[in-house]
Amino acid sequence: MKHLRYTRAFTLIELLVVISIIGLLMAIVLPALSSAVKSAKSTVCMSNLRSVFQASVAYATDQDTFPPLNNDVNEGSWQYNYLLYDGTDYDSTWGPLVKPSSGLLADTQVFYCPLQTNDFHLYNSGTNPWPVVPGNDTRAGYGRRYGLSGESFDEEVKTIAFAADVFHFADVVRESHGDGVNAAYTDGHVTYVKERILLFNGLSKPFSPIDNPTVKDIWKRMDKVQ
Repeated sequence: MKHLRYTRAFTLIELLVVISIIGLLMAIVLPALSSAVKSAKSTVCMSNLRSVFQASVAYATDQDTFPPLNNDVNEGSWQYNYLLYDGTDYDSTWGPLVKPSSGLLADTQVFYCPLQTNDFHLYNSGTNPWPVVPGNDTRAGYGRRYGLSGESFDEEVKTIAFAADVFHFADVVRESHGDGVNAAYTDGHVTYVKERILLFNGLSKPFSPIDNPTVKDIWKRMDKVQ
């Protein structure tokens, strides 16, 4: 004689309890996971910026000078400080570090912060091509300080901010780290800088040399944070 086996099913209340527990666990775990991911990306961002600084020092030591800040006469607008390629050549800002024939950094992605979301400063995005396209700018995710064009590294006798996440517009800062930028200093260390002026400064769109005093003030404030 066959015996029928009965499988007990979950009641509706039991299912609701299980779903509630799963929802509670997700509410606890997901923010922690998101925070961990952001922390890891921030660490990579700082490491990349340090690598860019070290390559810049190597270049300046070998060439006895830093390359021009941009392709504008006398550095033009200091907001324009992040070029890898200006549509014609690799002669400005970071370009010599990635120039195919003599570049010091084979991995171009080191010029980008993983927390950046602005399409103009992402690696190989629709508006920021890599490999380069003649006639189009290719921009890095980090910007260099003004006033270094033509100088050698030995001339920088005091510790100052040398490079940082791009901050030429406040919304670019908000879209990446939110309330500040990573900055690399001439003694080799990298730190996170929170300054109100990064978020509230009125820098012009499009760029203009008339805003150079504001850009200068931002760099000077980063000098003090170190």
